[in-house]
Amino acid sequence: SALSRRRSGFDSPSDRHLNMNIVILSLLILCYSLVLGIIFAQVLLTAPVVFKVLDDQNASNFLRKIFPRYYLLILLIALVALLISYLFFKTIDAYFALVAIVFALIGFLIIPVTNIAKDRGWEKLFKFFHNLSVFNTLVIFIVSVVQIVRVTYL
Repeated sequence: SALSRRRSGFDSPSDRHLNMNIVILSLLILCYSLVLGIIFAQVLLTAPVVFKVLDDQNASNFLRKIFPRYYLLILLIALVALLISYLFFKTIDAYFALVAIVFALIGFLIIPVTNIAKDRGWEKLFKFFHNLSVFNTLVIFIVSVVQIVRVTYL
């Protein structure tokens, strides 16, 4: 009878519900996977190569253009994850997405202060904000991994 349903081109309501759940789950996993991909690309590909290929001034100019986009892209994807989590998952999943959003927003907002500190030679302040940026990325990374594992095993 399941075979005849498939041949007829019609799924039962429970099949459609299951398929929709798989799509929603896949979208949430995709969001967090994209965030991980962006982080890996930035940390493992872009940042190390920039200082080997470009002089200090051009590297600085490049990174000042990349980092706002980096955090904004993560922020936008985390907003999609928040919407999906809020509509279809548990409250804790929405909170995880909110954590990623807050840390991406903080990362974005500290960029001008970090740049000013670097330009004025305020090394302690620059180091503090740079380390805060690294910490933000680490938190977003952990949230993404945790959420992929959590929702995969729900």
